[in-house]
Amino acid sequence: MTEKELPASSAEKWITTVKSEWEQIPDFGIDPGRFKHLAIICDGNRRAAESRGFDSWFGHRVGVEVIKGVMETSRKWGIKHLTFWTWSTENWKRDVKQVDFVMNLAARYLRDEETIGKLFEHQAKFTHIGRKDRIPDEVRLAIKDLEQKTATFDNLYVNLAMDYGGLDEAARALVKISEMISGGKLSPADIIGNPGVVLGFLDTVGQPVPDLVIRTGMLPGEIPRTSGFMPLQTAYSGWRFIPELFPDLTPEVLLDHVKDFLNYQRRMGK
Repeated sequence: MTEKELPASSAEKWITTVKSEWEQIPDFGIDPGRFKHLAIICDGNRRAAESRGFDSWFGHRVGVEVIKGVMETSRKWGIKHLTFWTWSTENWKRDVKQVDFVMNLAARYLRDEETIGKLFEHQAKFTHIGRKDRIPDEVRLAIKDLEQKTATFDNLYVNLAMDYGGLDEAARALVKISEMISGGKLSPADIIGNPGVVLGFLDTVGQPVPDLVIRTGMLPGEIPRTSGFMPLQTAYSGWRFIPELFPDLTPEVLLDHVKDFLNYQRRMGK
């Protein structure tokens, strides 16, 4: 089933509702020195669609609108760095039709004038994190094109974690480090004396680590899990596991968790 074959009134109503919710952004300002990076594990797209009687893949389509809304909201609040984890290294195990739809959706919206137009309007730098060798050519070329066109922007930074896995990222970083050591450009003592050096070999090199990670779609009674998301970058991050499915996330819900984070005094081992 394609998007046009959906019950038009119901599908359009859901998308319109989500867009409307994210147009009503609460007034709020964040000290950039206290909150630099928000990361979201976008879970629950399929469940949100199925609960409304749609095929599961339509949830990803609505999730695109939430991503756009979070981008606009974060920009207005003063959060300069955003990461959205949309596809893991394990997600390739899903039904081939599901995989094809998500990849086609990514190819479409990475070139959609309305979607990427916001990146240019707000001078936002786009970065893909994760593997690139398994992503379909159409998606990979769209990513490369967008990264090149936004490379000099610095008002907002948007990371798309696609075909991303924390263990995979660590393995790729280890390869880079071993090559540096074998080439005489780095020594084990350099790393032991300054463990933070390792961050320079990760996909998020040059960016601040996440202050807050929100995982949507946690089921009642479910034991929270990080699923390997940025294991090194999030060592001192705050985590929130929330029941709202990603398409059901609203500015008000997001603001509640941001405020909770800002009101919490981290001791950082002191």
